[in-house]
Amino acid sequence: MEQRKSIQKNRIKTNIKHNIVHESYTYTMSSFANNNKLENYFWKTSKQLEIHKWHHYLSIYDKHFKRFQGKNPTILEIGISKGGSVEMWNHYFDGQCTIYGIDIDPACLEVPKKLNITNAHIELGDQSKREFWQAYLKDKPKFDIVVEDGGHTMEQQIVTYEELINHVSDNGVYLCEDLHTSYWESYGGGFKKSTTFIEYAKQFVDMLNIFHIRDKGCDEVKYKQFRKTIQSVHFYDSVVVLEKQYDPEPPKATIQH
Repeated sequence: MEQRKSIQKNRIKTNIKHNIVHESYTYTMSSFANNNKLENYFWKTSKQLEIHKWHHYLSIYDKHFKRFQGKNPTILEIGISKGGSVEMWNHYFDGQCTIYGIDIDPACLEVPKKLNITNAHIELGDQSKREFWQAYLKDKPKFDIVVEDGGHTMEQQIVTYEELINHVSDNGVYLCEDLHTSYWESYGGGFKKSTTFIEYAKQFVDMLNIFHIRDKGCDEVKYKQFRKTIQSVHFYDSVVVLEKQYDPEPPKATIQH
């Protein structure tokens, strides 16, 4: 019987304003039995730069990003903070990736230098401004992975999604996290408030099912465009993930005997 070893780590619980509480946290080796490289990195690897993540995000990332390992993906992360996530993505893809980053803090521009890497490119910008995105994307390749971890206000999340989703590659992934702010008044949120990103994202379910809506009370052009490019939408605690795949055809069913 394999011996189980305990690993003592610091658990970091944080709210979106970065009020951080440290407390003892125990993991056993069985916690890493699924070979999640991100969990192993987060809990067991020495780091140059600070990173803070909700624990369950790590399995979500691995589930949706793992297929890009060894394929040199192009990544965009909105919200760089201390730079620890840039370090994590570079580790996860063994340096075989190109990382673009957006933040409003000039200190973030030093992250690639601190990590001594040349495959990360950080720029300053206001994610709530459509004109920023239109100018920024002019000379950027399509992104295989987008991680939206920026300012977390409703306007920022909706504008960023609308400006970026068509700049994600045909088989790419768009992930928006920290959606608990949709329930926090200080970020423009509120339970079932119509202007939150959570309520905005609920329409994705109807959009995926446009070919089955018989009483058309929707924007058919908009819905069909979504269905043509989005294969699936995944809702998690505080996270929504859109998986892209081009498929312009209505679904088909066949009877076999």
